[in-house]
Amino acid sequence: MNNQTKFYVRQLRPLVGAKITQLVRTGTDKDDPADDLFGFLLTMPDGSRKTMLLLSDDEGNGPGSFQISDCY
Repeated sequence: MNNQTKFYVRQLRPLVGAKITQLVRTGTDKDDPADDLFGFLLTMPDGSRKTMLLLSDDEGNGPGSFQISDCY
C-alpha cells in the first residue's frame, strides 16, 4: 500500500461497524444543487453519529475524497 492509500484506510477504519442511517446534503432547497455536497449520516456502534461528505477532486471534475465529521 502506498502512503496515500494508507492515509485513507486510517481515516475509514473507525467507521467499520457503523450503519448508514440517513442521506445528507449541504445547502437548502433554494440553493443550486450543483453546489451541494452529498453524503451519509452514520450511526456508530456506540450510538454516536458522524457525517461523511463525498467531495470532488481538486480539479472539480470528478469524485475524489471524503470528509468525516462528528455530529453534535
